[in-house]
Amino acid sequence: MFPFIFYINKFKKKIMKLYTNPTCHYCKKIKESLDTANITYEEINASENVVEWNELLRVTGIGITPTIMMQEEIWIPNRDFRTPDELIQRIRHFEEHPMVRLNIEERIDQVNNNVKNLTLILNQMQQTLQQINAKQTTPPNFNHQTAPTQPQQTQPQQ
Repeated sequence: MFPFIFYINKFKKKIMKLYTNPTCHYCKKIKESLDTANITYEEINASENVVEWNELLRVTGIGITPTIMMQEEIWIPNRDFRTPDELIQRIRHFEEHPMVRLNIEERIDQVNNNVKNLTLILNQMQQTLQQINAKQTTPPNFNHQTAPTQPQQTQPQQ
């Protein structure tokens, strides 16, 4: 079994987990919004639960709080939600329409599709950079090791 699948199964519960840090102001805002919306969650203080936090960090590659584990998904701010209201809408959606549990083959397909999506995005970025470079009058010489020279200032004529 892949470590990620094991990790998800190991910590999976019906209740949503909210990984926080005591010094995180955005965590406080998220908690207040979840409480106001009457959404049940289990708060996990990352600094007090280092083993669990390190495992989550290993899986996601991103050590940012608040991080949410909902069903079999891990949500991170600015990647999966931008505001507390957007997070609440997302939670409500998945409470009403739970995600289907994927078997190992489906998980592998999911990872393959994510890699293809990343490749597409990187190719689009490369094309955009090429278009920007083509519009420049003097292409930058990235192979040259010396610093560019400063343009000489002309003296105003009197």
